[in-house]
Amino acid sequence: MRLRGHLVTHYESLLSRVAARLGSRERARDALQDAFVKLSGDAVLEEVRHPTTYLFRMALNIAANSRRKDGRLLGFDEVSSLLDVPDDAADPSRVLEARSEVQIVKQVMATMSPRRFEICSAAWLEGESTLDIAQKRKMPLRTVQHELRQASLEIQKALARPKVVALRQSGSGVS
Repeated sequence: MRLRGHLVTHYESLLSRVAARLGSRERARDALQDAFVKLSGDAVLEEVRHPTTYLFRMALNIAANSRRKDGRLLGFDEVSSLLDVPDDAADPSRVLEARSEVQIVKQVMATMSPRRFEICSAAWLEGESTLDIAQKRKMPLRTVQHELRQASLEIQKALARPKVVALRQSGSGVS
């Protein structure tokens, strides 16, 4: 029996078992969807003696991997703080530095693919949850999470680059 067919046939019972273990039907649906996609690959699996148990463990492993990866993402508040420009005009150097960082974030976002830009804008600027973004755009939750993770890494990398400061050149050298 093919595993994908078994997954489809026994979806509800698998969903109940995985949801009971994970404590969330949403996370269980995501794990089973990812298992289905993984089984759609080119790799041909030989017959599995206990397909329900195999699919159950596969879904739990996928959920565990997803949870570990999600722990490395920047949270909404962290990203929002990167995009905020301070209101206090008392310290012009801090305002200038914040504007420079915002400019870097805008430059990085301008180079993103249209899909990544749309997902990031929805999450960071409009405050949508990853689940809402995935449902509205009819894409897997893991795709949304991956795009946000990649965008966060790009922004962090750009912000960590040393800033080049232009020096004034005087007649006797650099000042």
